[in-house]
Amino acid sequence: MVLNVSCFSCSSINFDYNGPLEEEEDYYRSLAGGDAKGDDGHGDDGGGHGEFGVHITYEDLYAAMIFFTAIYVAGVFASRVLKMPSLVGEIFAGIILGPPLADYIPNPEAFVLLGEIGLILLVLEAGIDIDLSTLSLIGTRGIIIAIIGSIAPIAIALAIAFALGFDTKASIAAGATFGPTSLGIAMNILRQGKIVNTPVGQLIVSAAVIDDMIALIILSQLSALEGDATVAQIVAPIVSALGFLIVGGYIAVFIFPKLINATIMKKVPQEQKGKAEMIIMFALILALMPATYYAKASFLMGVFIAGLAFCRSHDLHHLFVTQFKRLMQWLMRIFFAASIGFQVPIKDFGNGTVIWQGLVFTLALLGKIGTGLLVPNFTQSGRFQGFHLRDVFVTGFSMAAEGEFAFVIAVFAVDSGLITKDLYASVVLAVLISTILPPFALRYTINRYNKKSEDKVQEAIKIEYHRQETLEHLTEDEREKQLRVSSPDFSFFLLSCVAFLWWIESLTYPLNKKCFSSAAIISTHFAPIGEHFERHNTLSLYPNPV
Repeated sequence: MVLNVSCFSCSSINFDYNGPLEEEEDYYRSLAGGDAKGDDGHGDDGGGHGEFGVHITYEDLYAAMIFFTAIYVAGVFASRVLKMPSLVGEIFAGIILGPPLADYIPNPEAFVLLGEIGLILLVLEAGIDIDLSTLSLIGTRGIIIAIIGSIAPIAIALAIAFALGFDTKASIAAGATFGPTSLGIAMNILRQGKIVNTPVGQLIVSAAVIDDMIALIILSQLSALEGDATVAQIVAPIVSALGFLIVGGYIAVFIFPKLINATIMKKVPQEQKGKAEMIIMFALILALMPATYYAKASFLMGVFIAGLAFCRSHDLHHLFVTQFKRLMQWLMRIFFAASIGFQVPIKDFGNGTVIWQGLVFTLALLGKIGTGLLVPNFTQSGRFQGFHLRDVFVTGFSMAAEGEFAFVIAVFAVDSGLITKDLYASVVLAVLISTILPPFALRYTINRYNKKSEDKVQEAIKIEYHRQETLEHLTEDEREKQLRVSSPDFSFFLLSCVAFLWWIESLTYPLNKKCFSSAAIISTHFAPIGEHFERHNTLSLYPNPV
């Protein structure tokens, strides 16, 4: 007989036996649930559940490798050649190779699953990166921006749907699609621009998380449009979401850290604290995800709260970054290609009505862009000038990036019969545009203002060089007189202020804690100066000694 033993790489090893080993053959056939010789279709050329486990075909494996390569190449092409965010190329790679067009990707649900895992890790990182002192500066402004950023675009899209002649249910469902904000897209660009840990970055993260919570509430309310709904079905998601946000957030910040430090962490050696906190954090995730989901809130809220509970831990933050940085990069590429790209009905975009209605629905994004006007002035610039104007644009464009929840709401609406297929295609076209244009505008804004900062550095260097050249041609007495009457060097003054503020705050906060200070706010806006000095080391505070 021939015994075919398959391994996970889909290769096989054939052992030839000449003896009558019928009992062994029956045993292996019973394990396989069929014919041990491969009559059930599995073997070298088959896939699925085989004789000793789960198998894949070579063709599926090769197609998956092509997909990974296409995602990476498309992202690099969009970033380097088109000067657009890499996620644009990744989304189109998913559209072209995925179910919407070529349908070449095997097991698309598996890739969507990987993408959602990436989103979970991204939200977890957002919770870990939350800076409590910055949140105290933000106050309730993040909640206000999140609420207005959801209601305003929904109201605009609702008015557009009514104007286009759709009925009440379809208009409400179409309008609800424009409420969510994609935390994944916003975080991806903000992290590249090194703005996540600034006050405006923390404001955007907080508002986007609350926006996702509002989106889940909206999604739960849409089910009431399908038929009769009880008061409990309508009220429960709202109460649950607010309860987890307020009560859960308070426990995560003020009670849980003290509890684990008093009971568990004091018994853990210092060098192992990061790993111990990582285990506790993932255990907390496994508890909070089902708790928030079955309570009709967003399971992402549970993930965020789990990360928030460890936002003060420097050890955990360092370990998380070192362990998950590269993994998250690839999972987010898959997220944009699969979780978003696979949801786009690209074949329906050939309809002229779908196109012009989708472009009209894009106007709903103005409601999100307008939230930038509510951003407080964290800078030394005048209101709506300089770096405050930058923060206005950054917030508006970040909030305007729709994403995964918008597609979820749209798919739910069309599956429930609330909207037609053509209206679904129009709404998805508008959402797709929102995943391309706002991220591009966001990246352009960040790069433009970074270039302005660099230009100011160069200008300051030229002034200093000119001053040094002038001093070199003066006598010793004239040079000392000039130094006494001249204003202090700008860089020396700035660095002195930053050092002084850090010293003041070190009296209150331990140095190993993650604290965002007013000094950090200053250094954020003048970071290019320090980077330039570090690279070139050309600017001296005083003339070279004779």
